[in-house]
Amino acid sequence: MRPKPPASPNIPKVNSPTLDTGSNRFRPDADLPVLHQTPLAGTSRPAVNVDATNSVRAHAGADVSRVEISDLPGVVSEPHNGLSSYLLNAALLRNMQTADADGFRFVVGRRFVDVKDSGTVHVEFDAGLGAYRATDLYKKLPPGPALFRNQGEATWSPVRQVESANSLKRPGTAGDEGAIQVPAKQLHIASLSAHEATRQLLGDSLLAMYPLLTHGQRVELLRSYNLSPGQHVQLHNDLMANPKVMPEWAEQHRLRSLDANDPTRFDRLYEEIQPLLLPVRNGTMHSDLVDFDKSVSREYLDGFLARLGYLRNASDCLYRTDIPGLFRADERTPFELYNDARMLPRLKHPRGATTEKPISATVSHKLVKRYSGRGSEAPNPEYLRYNSQRNKFPGRKPGDSDTDSGRSDNEWSDASDVDLDSERNYETIRHDQQFVFSYIIDTRRMEVVLNEENHLLNLSALEKSAWFPEDELEALISASKAGISSERLWLMDSTFTRAAKVDDVAAEGQSSYIGNDIEARTHSGISNQHEYDDLIDAVAKAGKPILHLPAGKDWFANDIVWPE
Repeated sequence: MRPKPPASPNIPKVNSPTLDTGSNRFRPDADLPVLHQTPLAGTSRPAVNVDATNSVRAHAGADVSRVEISDLPGVVSEPHNGLSSYLLNAALLRNMQTADADGFRFVVGRRFVDVKDSGTVHVEFDAGLGAYRATDLYKKLPPGPALFRNQGEATWSPVRQVESANSLKRPGTAGDEGAIQVPAKQLHIASLSAHEATRQLLGDSLLAMYPLLTHGQRVELLRSYNLSPGQHVQLHNDLMANPKVMPEWAEQHRLRSLDANDPTRFDRLYEEIQPLLLPVRNGTMHSDLVDFDKSVSREYLDGFLARLGYLRNASDCLYRTDIPGLFRADERTPFELYNDARMLPRLKHPRGATTEKPISATVSHKLVKRYSGRGSEAPNPEYLRYNSQRNKFPGRKPGDSDTDSGRSDNEWSDASDVDLDSERNYETIRHDQQFVFSYIIDTRRMEVVLNEENHLLNLSALEKSAWFPEDELEALISASKAGISSERLWLMDSTFTRAAKVDDVAAEGQSSYIGNDIEARTHSGISNQHEYDDLIDAVAKAGKPILHLPAGKDWFANDIVWPE
């Protein structure tokens, strides 16, 4: 029989969870509901130095909370940076390890930095500020100045000394006003700190407080507090200083998190997670939250995700309806899309992640350039077996033997609202096509399931069975059975700096009786991208809307601002 947890007025009642022990490439520590990020180049995971630990114990009676804080001898006694009250005694530093690649020194799991021309201080990450701050080990002083690592050095400096290089900026993306953009390096460091803190909370502090609880019960106990990754660090530090007593702030946060009418219940988690979203979506920061959706209660998680702007579909995948646009490389000409008045889903996208038919795209302008790069990426030969997106069965090249296909390669065909052509063994006309087109899809008010963010925030749903493509920065658009209207499609020119509506481009070509000739030359294998550029020029001269994406900038989905 499993022993019952000890009764305590400070502990919510927990049930023994069923732990998932399956392996997953996104879960290096599958039993820990913590923030984890793939280490960036040049970084290393910090470790506690044994000699430094023994030194601290020798000087502090094996209790780091007794560390004395004073000015370092040989340093100006009152530095003009507000750090004098936080500087450590020189005796403590004698055997402390040198700073690691991230500029941190460690003693018994605590983090210290060398402040240039001042001394060494204990630091903790302030998620609201997005920076490390000097702190008092005794918690008798309020947090001190923000500190930032000096470029190319292992030392740190107060924020005002490096303000021009490290100032926090507010993003210009529509809809994100007021959100702090934290440098990816700092988010990486903060995540490692939270990762370590959670491991130690589950394997040390909470184990000492409740020795009769199983590991799974300790996970559920920690989950019931609905703490952010940064609060895991804060809780670990507090329990190091005052073991076996759950701090009052944690109890108050737990109660506040359970109150659906409290508008502040998600504030701390929002401050830490919201700055991750765009960098992760855009691939400028590689990050995974290991079992994040299991680190807080489901009710709290759903409320938090709703605040971030996510919805959940029938496949249990997160989606948004406010993504301005996505990029797609495709062999179909703008004339075909215009004549059919739609873009139909392609052949090999299984059901799984979206509510209706999925059409894949990317959030990255740079990636769509790679996918449709002139001369570097040829069209998929499998797609060139179809003369039209309406063909239910593939054709055959002239001279090839008949292909008796017993069933359609298009698994969506029977469910489509569009009448498809059931002809078999027709001769293909586009098998020599040499290039693909780049399109931008207006996805406003459409269901968009983002790959990176579902791995970040919703990994358990993907583990169930929801299909997702393997390409980086992938997104799936949930299209109706009739596909995506051509009114939402924009053709990019060969410089990838301009785009015009597909309907306008095709209409311009057909009005001058050259559209069919241009398309035929494309299908025959001629690299006639310049002819499509000429049509975009004609659209612009006619005063029709043009979307501009100037060179010299990495454009992403959220950067798109559609012309009126």
